[in-house]
Amino acid sequence: MRGDLAPSFGAVAFPIHVWAIINLLNVFPAWLLRMSIGELAGGIGYTLTDALLESAILWGVLVLLGLLLPKKWLAERFVAFSSLLAWLLALWAAVVQFQFGTILQFESWQLALGMLVVVLTFVGGFWAVRHFTRLEDRIRRLVQGLAVVTYVYIVFDVLGLVAVILRNL
Repeated sequence: MRGDLAPSFGAVAFPIHVWAIINLLNVFPAWLLRMSIGELAGGIGYTLTDALLESAILWGVLVLLGLLLPKKWLAERFVAFSSLLAWLLALWAAVVQFQFGTILQFESWQLALGMLVVVLTFVGGFWAVRHFTRLEDRIRRLVQGLAVVTYVYIVFDVLGLVAVILRNL
């Protein structure tokens, strides 16, 4: 599992950063009209710092699970499982964010059915990774391919953290 820590962090950080950037681009035009350059740098810095913190927390939980659970459950295919978990969480978070108004109007049976669909996607995804080694290999290659982009995000996160620290001094 040790050699899988950096790739798994990248796999966790990638969808969180993509989602943060999408949300940032959504509010950016309004921010340009209302904020000075310093305030804009602070707002972007807070967004990137939040994405870094969220990535670190989720990754930390996954590493802890990898250490606590039996090796066959998570540690043997740590990169694939952590990637799948992060990507499915990001997918369902996006669905909830885009359909929040509709979800608020659901009846209890519709919410239960929706939760069942969410659970089945996780169970099905984990089952597929566990039983199809080619899928695990493809996920691992995808994570390696996304590593450069992900670590560029992290460099910007550190710059955002510096902006937040300087702004709060």
